[in-house]
Amino acid sequence: MKTDILGVPEQVFDSGLLTATRRFETASAVARELGAHTVEVAHTLIALARIDGGRAAALFARQGIPPDVLAAGLLGGGGPATERTAPEPIVSEHPAGALGGLPVSADLQAGFRAAADTGYIDERALLAELLPRLETGAVELLVGYGRVDLAAWQAELAEPRPAHEVFRPDGSIDPAAFGPGARRVLAMMATEAAGLGHARCGIALLLHALAITPGGLLEQAFLFLRRDVRALREQTSALTGTPGHGAPTEAGPAGPDEPLRATLRRAATFAANGPEPGPAEPARIGERDLLAALLDTPGGLAAAFFRDIGLDLDRLRRFADTYYREPTEPEPAKTAASPTPEEAVQRVRSRLIGQERVVERLAFHIELIKRSLARGFRPDDRPRAALLLCGPSGSGKTMTARLLAEVVYGSATDVLVFEMGQFSSRESINNFIGAPPGYVGFGEGKLTNGLRDNPRRVFLFDEVEKADARVLDALLRLLDEGRISDPAGPVREAHDAVLILTTNLGATHSAADAVEDDVDSVEHLIGSILAEDGAGHSAASARLRRTMEGFFRPEFLNRVDEVILYSPFGPTELRGIAENGLARLAARLREQLGVELSWTGEAADHIATVAWRGRPEEAARGVNRCVNAVVPGILRLLDEGDAAGRPVGAVRVRVVADTLAVGSTDD
Repeated sequence: MKTDILGVPEQVFDSGLLTATRRFETASAVARELGAHTVEVAHTLIALARIDGGRAAALFARQGIPPDVLAAGLLGGGGPATERTAPEPIVSEHPAGALGGLPVSADLQAGFRAAADTGYIDERALLAELLPRLETGAVELLVGYGRVDLAAWQAELAEPRPAHEVFRPDGSIDPAAFGPGARRVLAMMATEAAGLGHARCGIALLLHALAITPGGLLEQAFLFLRRDVRALREQTSALTGTPGHGAPTEAGPAGPDEPLRATLRRAATFAANGPEPGPAEPARIGERDLLAALLDTPGGLAAAFFRDIGLDLDRLRRFADTYYREPTEPEPAKTAASPTPEEAVQRVRSRLIGQERVVERLAFHIELIKRSLARGFRPDDRPRAALLLCGPSGSGKTMTARLLAEVVYGSATDVLVFEMGQFSSRESINNFIGAPPGYVGFGEGKLTNGLRDNPRRVFLFDEVEKADARVLDALLRLLDEGRISDPAGPVREAHDAVLILTTNLGATHSAADAVEDDVDSVEHLIGSILAEDGAGHSAASARLRRTMEGFFRPEFLNRVDEVILYSPFGPTELRGIAENGLARLAARLREQLGVELSWTGEAADHIATVAWRGRPEEAARGVNRCVNAVVPGILRLLDEGDAAGRPVGAVRVRVVADTLAVGSTDD
C-alpha cells in the first residue's frame, strides 16, 4: 500500500531520491544530530547535500562548502529556528506532519507540497522549493561565510535542464543522446530483438540488454551484491519470449514501442537533472539513467521483476548512484582510407612471404568480399567466405586470418580466435554455442556471443580437426546457413563474417589409414601438390581430399568455399620473414623509444639459418623468436649508454664470429 510523506503521495517522488534519503529519515537524523526538536528546511538541505553525486552536493562542492561545515555552523548558532522568527512548527503524530518521529516546520511541509504541484518530485524540484524557504540563520551562514549567491542557485534550479531529444525525426533512437555505456546497451537490445525476430523493442528487452551487457551496470551490481549474474540473465531472457522460437527479422532494426519510448524520455530527464552543473548542451544518457527510468516506469515491470527475484531495490539504486562509474568515451579511431581490392591483395602479398600460390587463391575472395560489402550486396545467405587453410604449423595460416581482418574490416584485431582443442569433449558444445536454460553455460557460448557482439569480423577456428563431432555439426550449420541458434533464444547471424578454418593434420596425424599409397602424411601430400602442375597437381589434390575426408564428413568439406594449401618454408622464405620481423621491430623501437634500428644482410641470413637448423618445426614462429632474441641486447646497450652519459640513438645488428651482435652505429 502506498504511503504519504508530509502529505505527498510516495509515488510522486523520484524513487532514487527516496532511496538516497531513506524516505527523508536522513533529514530527521540531521535534526537530531544538531539537537533540534523540529525538522526544518536547513536540516533537509544538509541531508540532500550529503548525497554523493547529487544536485545539492554539486552546488556545495562548486562553492567549496562541505555540508558538515553548514551543520557545524548551525549547531554553534543554536540551530536555524533560533535565528529567525517563524510560525510555530507543526507537531503531529500523523505521518504527514512528521519525519522519522520528529515534527516538521511549516515551511518544510509547504516546500514539499509546492514541489508536489509539479507532478514529480526529484532533487531539483525539491531544492527549487526549499531554498526560498531556508531559515534566516542558514541563509546568513551560506551568504556570509560561504559567499553563496542564493539567487543564482534558485535561478539554476527553477527550471529543469533541457533534456536530449532521444529520437530522430523518423522515430528511430538517436545514439548521439546516449553515453558510451548506454549505447552498448541499446546496441545489445537491437541485436537481441533481431535475433528473436521481434518487430518492436520493449521494456523487457531493455532490461535483458542491461543484464547481458558485459561489464555493464547490472553485472557489476550483481557481483558487488554477491548475486548470481548467470541466473539474472536466464531470468531476463525468459521475459523476452520463448527461447528457441526466434527467427531473424528481415524488416530492418526493431523500433521502440510506446512504453519504451516513454522510458527513454524519462532517462533523458534523469540525465538532464543529474549533478553536473549547467552544461552548454544536455547531459547524455548513461546506464544509470536507463536503470533509474526502468525502475521508475509506471508499468513497473523492472521493479516487480527485481522484487520477485528477492533483490533489494534500495541497495541496487545505492550501488548505481555511489559506486558505478560510466565508461569513458573511447578515443576516436584513426580513420584510414580503406584499401582498394588491388591494394589489399598487394598488402597481403607483401606480408605473406613464400606463399604466392596462397595469395593468388585469396585474391578472388578479397575482391568479392570487399566489393560486395561496400555495395551492401549479399550474394547468398552464407558467410562472406569460408576457407579451409591446410598446411604445417608456422606456415602463415593464422597470419592470413589477421591480414584478412586488416584489409577487409580495417583492423588486424577484428579476429575472434577459437582454439578448437578446447572444444574436444561432448560437453564443450555448451561453451561453444551456450547451454539451454537451467544448465551451466547458459548465455555463455563463445561463438554465439561473439556473433552477438560483433558479427562483422573474421572468425578463426584453429586446428578444427580437434573439435568434437557435435561442435562440428554446429559449425556445419553456420557454414551452410550463415546463422546459428543460441539456446538462450536468439538466432545469431554471420552473413557479414569471414570464417577461417585451419588444420595442420600432417604435423600430428599419419594418413596411412586414410589413403592406400606411399604418402606418409598430409604435409607430404601438400608438398607434392605444390610441386606438380597440370594432371599431376589434380591427382595430388584428389589424394589430399580423400585424406581430408578421413577426418571430415564430405558435407562439411562441401560447405567450405575453398581449401587453400600452404607449403613448408625453406631458407629463402625464412630470410624474407626475418627481414619483415626486423622491420617490425625497428618500427616499434622508433615509435616507442625513438631509437633507429638497422641491420646487415648477413644478419637476416643468420637468423633464417638458425631458425632453419634449430627450429625447423616452428617455421615462421621460429624466425620471430630469433628476432626477439636480439631485444635484450638492444635494451642493454641503451641502458649502458644512459649510464655512461652517452644516450644511444641508433643501433645496428650484425654478425660477429657466427653470432648476432648489437652495437651503436658510432662503434
